[in-house]
Formats: sequence, structure tokens, C-alpha cells
Amino acid sequence: MSRRFVLALLLAALTLTAGCSFLGLTPDSYTSRYDYSVGVDATATLEDVTIRVPVPQTDGEATYDADVVAPNGTVEGVFDATVVETQYGPMLELTAAEFPVETRYYRHVETDGVGRIEEISEAEYDPSNPDHVRRTRRTVSVSVTRSAPYPIETRTPVGQAPTFYEDGAVTRALTTCSLPDRDQATCFAYDAPVYLSYDTDRNATVSGSVVVVGANEWFAGGWTGNSYTDRVGFDASGPQDGWTAANGTTEVGRGNYPSPER
Repeated sequence: MSRRFVLALLLAALTLTAGCSFLGLTPDSYTSRYDYSVGVDATATLEDVTIRVPVPQTDGEATYDADVVAPNGTVEGVFDATVVETQYGPMLELTAAEFPVETRYYRHVETDGVGRIEEISEAEYDPSNPDHVRRTRRTVSVSVTRSAPYPIETRTPVGQAPTFYEDGAVTRALTTCSLPDRDQATCFAYDAPVYLSYDTDRNATVSGSVVVVGANEWFAGGWTGNSYTDRVGFDASGPQDGWTAANGTTEVGRGNYPSPER
């Protein structure tokens, strides 16, 4: 056997050994977390507003209090926030005498090759100028992240980890996951009851999004992990006064498995 061949074998062994060491698990990196976010978007002013959207729950018990979601009692100083019990389980209730939406005007400017958007007055706005934009829309949102004991159940979270609605409150049906990575997860669709009550222009559109994510993460030569997501979204036109069915999707089992043990 030639010296050159022996050296090649040694280099190959060293490379494989280094790779195994690099890809080794780091137990101190094992973490779990929950993310809960709520957003409401409107294209016209709303009056006498009450909106109820799901709050994460386990076995019918809310896992978030209103003071966690809105520490000062309000969401962006617009909505008063509280957690209430309903026939569909715990809900985050957002109320306001008025949710004002104003038309704002902007223009695109470029300085030294760098573009940016700046607000202008109505008098400066020129509808024939393609660099000018008029927007009549307002979005209010809040997001909360909290750590959790590692690991959390992300393959079958309903009943074992915080999700929206108990199994008996909604019926989840197997559906196709959206791209990307469609084959790496399992998805369920369901009708999600939300409560919308407000006065507004008949042409106004109100949209909402509520999401809870549970995730495990660890370092193994790079950050990786697995997660589940429960998502509810709605779009409504004109005045509303009662319960309506929003679109719910529960995505489970996304990422790498199994979660390593400590």
C-alpha cells in the first residue's frame, strides 16, 4: 500500500471524525417556546367594537391572561383587552368605542440610490404621480413569546399543548398543507367561531389573524427543531353583529424528529 494512499485514508478518517464531532448534540441548547400573536386590520373607521378571537387553551383552560397579552390593559392603546369564557371556550375580547382609520399619503423618494417612503400631506398628494400612494388602512397587533419546559408535544398537540379550541368545540378535518415543505407536516382545517360586532361603512373590510406556535429547538452543528402552528383568519365586509365562521388551520409535525432527550 502506497504512502499516498495511506495518507488519503487518514485524511478521510479525520474528516469524518471532525464531522461527527461538529454535528454532535448540545444538550444545553435544548429550548421550547410558545408564540401567540393577534392582528386586526380595517379599511374604515369602526364604532362600538367588540371582537372575540381564540386564546390558546389546554382542556378548556386559557393558558394566557389578558395582562400577559396587554400588560397596560390595551392593545396599542386602541383596544381594551380581557379574556372571557364563551360557548366555544376562552376568547380574547377586544373592545373599543371607536377604532379610527384615517387616509394617509406617501411618496417614494430616492437619495444616493437608496429608496424610501415618506409621508406627505393631502395637499402634496398627486394622484397622477406614480410615486405617490394613498392608503386608507390601519393595523393593530400584539405578539407574546414565552418559554416552556422542554420538550413540548408538537406532533399531536391538541389536548396536550396550547391550541385554539378544544376538540369538542370544533371539528378538525385532514387537509393538504400549503407550500413550502408540504410533505414535512400534517394539516387539519376547521371552521373557527369568532365574534365580530361593530358599526362601519358597508364597503369597509376588516381582517384578522390569530396564531399560536409551539416549538422545540436545539443545536446539532446548526440550529434545528420541530413545531406546530394553530392559525385562525377572517375577512368580513360591512357592519357585523354576532358569531361568524373564520378559517382555522392546525399544522403539526413540522421539522426534525424525534426531539432529543436531555
